[in-house]
Amino acid sequence: MSDEGRAPASPREVVLVACGVTASTGLVIDYAFDPVRAGQASMLVSLFALYAALSALALVRLHQRGELRARFRPVGGDMTLGALVALFLYGGARIFEMGLTPRGSPREAWIVRLYLQIGDPDAPGRGLASAAVLGVAALEEIVWRGLVMRTLEDVMGPFRAAVVTAVLFAIAHLPTLWLLRDPAAGLDPLVVVAALGCGLVWGLVAARTRRLVPALLAHALFSWSVVDFPLWRP
Repeated sequence: MSDEGRAPASPREVVLVACGVTASTGLVIDYAFDPVRAGQASMLVSLFALYAALSALALVRLHQRGELRARFRPVGGDMTLGALVALFLYGGARIFEMGLTPRGSPREAWIVRLYLQIGDPDAPGRGLASAAVLGVAALEEIVWRGLVMRTLEDVMGPFRAAVVTAVLFAIAHLPTLWLLRDPAAGLDPLVVVAALGCGLVWGLVAARTRRLVPALLAHALFSWSVVDFPLWRP
């Protein structure tokens, strides 16, 4: 069934999808980023389990719309575009980190706590963790751009939907403000700011290309790079 043959999502459906994904993600973020799980496999496993379930729903809905093949259709240059977007975001994250969390400042604790939560990038078995990060990032993109943003498009168009989806993506990460806070530096805004900024870029890429592959590659490569090439080291 083509998209033209399917009725647009109702306002009730839009609210249920947007609020449901945001709330469920927020709950799992609250679990995964609890300091007691710092460096543990349960952090990534919980995120992977949530996004695997939501991705299945996203794929079913895209299939029902008749858009599944078109949204995942590969096009020449996808890898290049994804890599360039990831490189742009990594460079921006590096500049942001140097400006906001300089060495020796109390705010350095923000990025220290983030990497303590992720775990030691040089520890044995980190190859599996890197693969898990790639998988979680890819599933995130399917959920947020393939389900939430696509549903919002029915009532506000692709570019406004991209912006609103980025805001919801950031809201879902609000628990990290408190979970990664530092007694001296206060609430830790890094993950929320990254979710908003990166989510906006990935959403605009998806809106511009009308496909998920370039944004999915950009998201996965960026997430992998900040784990395997950390923005901060001891």
